[in-house]
Amino acid sequence: MARMGTVTNGGGNSMQDTRSATAVNQLVWCGGLAITGTILLLAFFLTPDPSGHGTHTQLGLPPCGFLTMTGYPCPGCGLTTSFAHLIRGEVGNAARANVFGVGLFAATVLMAAVSAWGLARRKPVWSTLESLHAEKIALALAIIGVVFWAARLMA
Repeated sequence: MARMGTVTNGGGNSMQDTRSATAVNQLVWCGGLAITGTILLLAFFLTPDPSGHGTHTQLGLPPCGFLTMTGYPCPGCGLTTSFAHLIRGEVGNAARANVFGVGLFAATVLMAAVSAWGLARRKPVWSTLESLHAEKIALALAIIGVVFWAARLMA
């Protein structure tokens, strides 16, 4: 019989299953830290475009197709520029580029910190994210993103 908190596969091999689950959690935390760290590092090395959007073209990406075709910004227009301003502490310029970027940047920094903490403490991913109500944060960010995009389109 397995102790509470261990994983069993029906074969009584709970020690190996627990190590395997820990390894998967560590891999996920490493992935979260690598992704958020890369985003923040790229923002640091990019020069914010003075127009408020287009900073991503420094990465070799094409200009926004939605903006080019419609003349209206897509929800992501200005996010890279916003991040490049925020990594430099330029909150006003970041908000002018894309106000949603301020909240998304904060969530990115928070996720980097949580990933580092989870990795260092060997915490289980799903229960940690559940305790932080990550799904509610993600839903709130999605709704806020849509609202801010609609406001940009009406301006």
